[in-house]
Amino acid sequence: MKKKYYAYIIGKDKGICYSWPECQAKVKGKNAKYKSFPREDEAKNWLIDPDSKKTQGASKRKSTKFYAYNLFEVGKTGIVDSWDECKNITSIGKARYKSFKTREEANEWLSLGGRYLTQDEVRRGLPDGIYFDAGTGRGIGTEVRVTDKMGTSILHKLLPKDKINVYGNYLTAEGSTNNFGELLGLYCALKIAIHDNVLNIYGDSNLVISFWSKGIIKKDSQKDETLELAKKVVPLRKHFESLGGSIEHISGDINPSDLGFHK
Repeated sequence: MKKKYYAYIIGKDKGICYSWPECQAKVKGKNAKYKSFPREDEAKNWLIDPDSKKTQGASKRKSTKFYAYNLFEVGKTGIVDSWDECKNITSIGKARYKSFKTREEANEWLSLGGRYLTQDEVRRGLPDGIYFDAGTGRGIGTEVRVTDKMGTSILHKLLPKDKINVYGNYLTAEGSTNNFGELLGLYCALKIAIHDNVLNIYGDSNLVISFWSKGIIKKDSQKDETLELAKKVVPLRKHFESLGGSIEHISGDINPSDLGFHK
């Protein structure tokens, strides 16, 4: 599914949401203007002038990608703006190639050697902090994972050894949902962060980060265990943020705690 950006204006309050549920929660029952866009810059332009014909038509424009290639055997590099052209160029020999949203990003990749980063290199470039995730793909139930930026489990800082499985994760009770696991992952991350004076937490669950951990949860559609856990997470998050902490969303494909089962 292609990512969308939801711009909204409620009186003097305006901003961009990264999911429809988040936007809906803000505008529901209010005299608001809102609109979805395929690109964040289009959403920002609309906020500046929502009545402009130029911004009204912006979302209809085809998004542009830039494809950088590196024919490393012959020492030739370049940037094109169509996949067909890139495919034709790179089919003649050994090559590396990658798509980018801007030509500047493509140029930067080539200036760094036009090579693929290893997993360790990607992780070393991430900000310091605590990362969390949950997944069910191993077939044994919902697992919770909490790590540092290098993907090393740190659950031992909070849980006894017999509660952590051989993969470094916590296995929740039978029947627990993946979303419950995400909420529990944030709870564990908050407890460890407060104890260790860590100010940054990252996860890839927008539902948990933007809604449940803020107390926005439909009580009639969730199990009691989820509601009880949310009651613990909400004040814990407020305390964490009062200390200067922040909780931010990170894409699952670069989340070092990612269990890889929900992609």
